[in-house]
Amino acid sequence: MARAGRIPEPPQGAPARLFALGCLALGVGVLVYLTDRDPSRAALIPAVTALSQSHLFGAVGLWFPSFLHPFAFSLLTAALQRPGGPPAYGACAMWWSINLAFELAQAPLLSTPLASGSWRSMWPAWLVDDLSNYATHGTFDVADLIAATAGALAAAVVLRSAHGREASNAQ
Repeated sequence: MARAGRIPEPPQGAPARLFALGCLALGVGVLVYLTDRDPSRAALIPAVTALSQSHLFGAVGLWFPSFLHPFAFSLLTAALQRPGGPPAYGACAMWWSINLAFELAQAPLLSTPLASGSWRSMWPAWLVDDLSNYATHGTFDVADLIAATAGALAAAVVLRSAHGREASNAQ
């Protein structure tokens, strides 16, 4: 058990595997942005000229980040759960909901009201500006909704498998 001021021990067993798989999925997502996406579209990922626009993932690169995001973050969130508890399916549902909300915000029906700014007084200006830019400059795609759903479901399958393995190891 970690005391205050001490570095906690790294996760072991199922949490460590979930954490590693989540990090691997995030790494693949970054690779998609480095190779298949326009560098000006990813604010937090710098352009690497040697990789930019090489289209390593081809058509899959269009929707793969929408799969990887809920998959990776569901596993990373679940890795924080205390070992021995039930599978963290709530993490899958939460990240699926977040991804769907952001994708739906790009739909013309919602992006226009979001950009109008009638709700600006309720939130900090920087947040409103960032969300408004995301909604109006993004592209709504049903394939991204499907990919996000598949990513959350895939994470739930991994969690179920890890929980089953953990339960059988405890016996």
